[in-house]
Amino acid sequence: MDSVWFSKPRPGSGQPLGLSRDAIVRKAMEMLDADGLQKLSMRKLAAALGAAPMSLYWHVPTKDALIELCLDEVYGEFTLPDPETDWEIAVRALMHELRQLALKHPWWIRGIGQFNTIGPNAVAYADAMFGPMLRAGLSTVVAAQSISTVGSYVNGYAVAEVNFVGRGGMDSPPPDMGKIADLYRDKHPRYVAMLDEPEVWTLDGQFEFGLDCVIDGIKARVAALR
Repeated sequence: MDSVWFSKPRPGSGQPLGLSRDAIVRKAMEMLDADGLQKLSMRKLAAALGAAPMSLYWHVPTKDALIELCLDEVYGEFTLPDPETDWEIAVRALMHELRQLALKHPWWIRGIGQFNTIGPNAVAYADAMFGPMLRAGLSTVVAAQSISTVGSYVNGYAVAEVNFVGRGGMDSPPPDMGKIADLYRDKHPRYVAMLDEPEVWTLDGQFEFGLDCVIDGIKARVAALR
């Protein structure tokens, strides 16, 4: 595995005037927020910065390296809990913030897993959950598995929510439940009965239910150790 974090930035001497890695990352994030991962190119980024495309490569070796840097910048937006915070409070706060950051930076949540996330801010985010879980009595392995499990749930939920919002979401006309029910009433009556339950159709309610289920599982593990 190669990563931008395995090499040091080039020294300042000899670099093109008017450019810096920080400036490149800031502009790239603006473009990512506006247009997403697929439309970002080094050529478009250079044009937005008023620079020659090849001058960017002094600061970032590849487009993938640039995206790694941008991903880590978003991790830097998390409000990390106090190290002495109870693990459940810490995890819930971070997971709610993850969901909000995904909506703010849709490209970021789609990039997790596709690109390396081993930068200092990403590691600080993960480490902020380790301390409280280890103090609760979990082993390093179980703490890591718990962090991965709750993060996987929220990441998956956030990707689906980002896609939903991206195609219109709550601003789009709601689906015609009556027509859907007419299609399936005879063959799938249980599904049709579910359509009439308003609690199922709230994004916040679905998110909280799933998060509660995952955290309840971790709490059961913690309780078993006491």
